[in-house]
Amino acid sequence: MTLDTDTLTRFRDRHGDPAKWCAAEIDSYTVLGELAPPVPPLYSYAEMQTTAAAHDQSAACLQTIADRLSAEGHPEAARSRRRGAQASREYAAAARLGSPSYEALPDGW
Repeated sequence: MTLDTDTLTRFRDRHGDPAKWCAAEIDSYTVLGELAPPVPPLYSYAEMQTTAAAHDQSAACLQTIADRLSAEGHPEAARSRRRGAQASREYAAAARLGSPSYEALPDGW
């Protein structure tokens, strides 16, 4: 077993439910965690909250434009902006959960 960021995940997959581990398995897992700690997230919690706020602002702007376009009689353009606003809200929700969720969103979160 090579020591990389997936080592702890593979150990859990191989040994099953941690609640049923014996003392030796717990010790092995602890040692592996010290030898191959997980990679820190790409962005900090504060950075992700700032990103979420930016996506919320983008969603609000797009929704305002969609409402104006709809009132002016441009339903197709309004629908496009509404889809953009919905996507921005989804990105904001993922950003609030943290870096791993935000990074996973384009892959089908």
